[in-house]
Amino acid sequence: MGISWKASKFVNNFAEFKAMYFDRIIFLYALYVAFAYGMLALGATYFRNTLDAKQRAEINVGETLLFVVNPMTYLLLGTIFFLFCIFALIALNLSTPTVLAYVFPLALFINAVQVLYRASEQRVELCTKGLIIRPIFLGETQSIVYENMIRVEITPTMSWFKCQFYVLPFDFAGQCLLNEEQKNKLISALNGTSLCEVRFLSNG
Repeated sequence: MGISWKASKFVNNFAEFKAMYFDRIIFLYALYVAFAYGMLALGATYFRNTLDAKQRAEINVGETLLFVVNPMTYLLLGTIFFLFCIFALIALNLSTPTVLAYVFPLALFINAVQVLYRASEQRVELCTKGLIIRPIFLGETQSIVYENMIRVEITPTMSWFKCQFYVLPFDFAGQCLLNEEQKNKLISALNGTSLCEVRFLSNG
């Protein structure tokens, strides 16, 4: 009985809570700053994607069997969303909000759009004759031909498999994260076109 009374009292207090503030004029200023930031950020991302697409067009490793989105993208988006919620709550609970307080969550929203756009374009491609690794942020597009591979090391990491590729003369060529189905398709493609060694490593 006492618990239900406390619960109802908490609900009533929460319904009457009016600590949030919103200044439309300050928000419009912040929106203008965020718009300028978004034009620069998304413009740079589009320019980078154009360069990467041109580089990808010069690579010929057969027909694409499937595309793989980097699973770290989901972790990054989750982190951005968490920070967005924190900064949005802070901005809405300031009795005297500032432009900077409103700009932070707007900038994080723009960064989330950047990551989504970049991840949709920079996907790992599993092809009939090779593999194309396209990093989201740092690094250049890498193409690895199956015939040149000498070893593939597969290590389970939670629900994904980290695949590391080595080519002659025993050089590390790149890595990517695949799920169970994608890993099996990779092994099938390797068995049909390559004599490289496939090693399954433990995560300990």
